[in-house]
Amino acid sequence: MNSENLDLIESCLISRKVEEYEIFYTNWKAYESIFLKDKVETERDINELDYILRILTQKQDQTGIGIVRGNSLTPKDIEKNIDFCKLVSKNNLSSQYSFPLKSSIPQLTIADPQIVKDPLGIKNDLVEELLNEIQQQKDVNPTFGRFRIHNNKSFLRNSNAVDLKSQKTYFFIEFSLKAQENEKLAEYWPCIHIKEKEDLNLPTRVEKWAKLAKASLVAKLPTPGKNTTILFSPKVLQSALNDVIGAHASGKAYHEKVSLFKLNDDVASENLTIIDDGLLEGGLNSNGWDGEGSPHQRNEIIHQGIFQKRIYDQKYALLEDESSTGNGNRASDGTVNNGISNFEIPPGDMSFEEIISNIKSGYYIEQFSWLMPETLSGIFGSEIRNGYYINNGKIDYPVRLGNVSGNVFEMIKNCLYISKEREFFGNSLFPYIAFGDLTVSS
Repeated sequence: MNSENLDLIESCLISRKVEEYEIFYTNWKAYESIFLKDKVETERDINELDYILRILTQKQDQTGIGIVRGNSLTPKDIEKNIDFCKLVSKNNLSSQYSFPLKSSIPQLTIADPQIVKDPLGIKNDLVEELLNEIQQQKDVNPTFGRFRIHNNKSFLRNSNAVDLKSQKTYFFIEFSLKAQENEKLAEYWPCIHIKEKEDLNLPTRVEKWAKLAKASLVAKLPTPGKNTTILFSPKVLQSALNDVIGAHASGKAYHEKVSLFKLNDDVASENLTIIDDGLLEGGLNSNGWDGEGSPHQRNEIIHQGIFQKRIYDQKYALLEDESSTGNGNRASDGTVNNGISNFEIPPGDMSFEEIISNIKSGYYIEQFSWLMPETLSGIFGSEIRNGYYINNGKIDYPVRLGNVSGNVFEMIKNCLYISKEREFFGNSLFPYIAFGDLTVSS
């Protein structure tokens, strides 16, 4: 049925005499349980489809790109969308652009066959396990939650004979746990996307949630100080590094002359390597192809502190006379952005416990309230949501509130320790990393 729909849209494009076109067609399926306290309150299945058209109009050395999104598959509505898209393309001239050509695409399995075969059975088993683990936690009370399995199909076809399809499965968990002591209340409310079933690890995950909720009841303000050592969790690292490093490594930033990275320059500590890998097993954004149909690949951006490679989508590859590195990301509105796929940092040579033992005085931060560094400058400052004070090589007491500030570009040049342990968090596979010379205020 999906192929027939794609054929229908393409036939309408050809009948309207469109020469350069692209169809990005998606079919989303989701199976969700919604919890009230420790019981399932609602079950729902979601099945949606939509398509995004991009049409090109070439005029001398410029290209106009029209974009339209639709979900009706009646020929009349498709043709109406095509006519609007053509009109936009004629009045939206910018730099010269062309769709990717057909090329060899890496074969990558990103859908769990068990989930594809029996999504409801898998979901129900995992919901039972999740609730059982939550009910075993002492001194915490669940209030609200969601557990969802996604099974998505994507299709991309263009006028250059690119004709691709993929199917992906992944999980989403959201759960609120509250702890109470006398009249004092505390809450831990995680939201996370996880690609592989084996990475759910519900017993360990739920136990950690409960521990963080209870720790907030007795958490203290951090002691203000400069030149402070901070150990970041993989979740915190994703927020700190991905947008900033990804932006400055991009062909877009280079073309616009705002990138602070120059090829072969020292940009980080020699113990730090950062890889963008669109083929990463277990990566949330892994696929054989990117949002434009270019092959995904493994790109070592920083190797032992040295900036090695820029990442390009089709647009900025054409502008800089380079080849796409498979870094065209499809946004929800249909546009394509030059950005990362999955970030990976190789493991270090110390365990998490060994890193703690080497910190005389510092902090381990599990979560900030909202860590969003300024993309161009790398400057950040954010409130501590969940953390611990480290004293003489041992976890001493929980900390909460207060603020950690610094600069991402200075931080990655002062990378002290990298853990052997790594964890997936969305589109990142990161270790725990300790950085020096950060500022803590209360």
